[in-house]
Amino acid sequence: MTPDFHDLVGDEGTPEELERLRRVHDLLVAAGPPPELPPRLADAPEPRRSPALVAWLPRRRLEAALVAAAAVIAIAFAAGYLVGGRGQGFQAAHTVTMHGVGRVAAAASIEVGKKDAQGNWPLLVKVRGLRPLPPGGYYVLYLTKNGKPKAPCGRFTAGGKLTTVRLNVPYELKHYNGWVVEAYEPGKGEGGPLLST
Repeated sequence: MTPDFHDLVGDEGTPEELERLRRVHDLLVAAGPPPELPPRLADAPEPRRSPALVAWLPRRRLEAALVAAAAVIAIAFAAGYLVGGRGQGFQAAHTVTMHGVGRVAAAASIEVGKKDAQGNWPLLVKVRGLRPLPPGGYYVLYLTKNGKPKAPCGRFTAGGKLTTVRLNVPYELKHYNGWVVEAYEPGKGEGGPLLST
């Protein structure tokens, strides 16, 4: 059934517009309905695989190249951050000095920064004179209460001369009254204090 032009458009519009619309309507009616869709087009065709970004590289090599490029960018960013992108550096609120215990000819200083918003105290520990430990060995910095190690603050290795380590602790420092450094050696465990406040 063909709809009547007057029912579709009505009487609104100028006579020129109505005449132009009448001609378009008559052409559409004369053209008739569109042909039926061929059966081969009833289902959508499979999407074609998009060509590789770089046509001369196989897909696996392209993925490997992208991963390698991302790794190079990450390394460059980290190196830039470590070399000079950290802003003003470490700002100590106060410094604690440590001395060798017994025959240990070593010394250390602990620069304590301001407590951050998460409750961590940043530490910059500078140690001189601790000997290198055997493979698997390390030093441990503790907070003490009445001379006894109570709260571990971090592990580090040393090389004899100056060793500088950044650590942070979440403890309330006012609950402790000192610091010690002890050594852990594989097969021997932890020894007594080597450095103390």
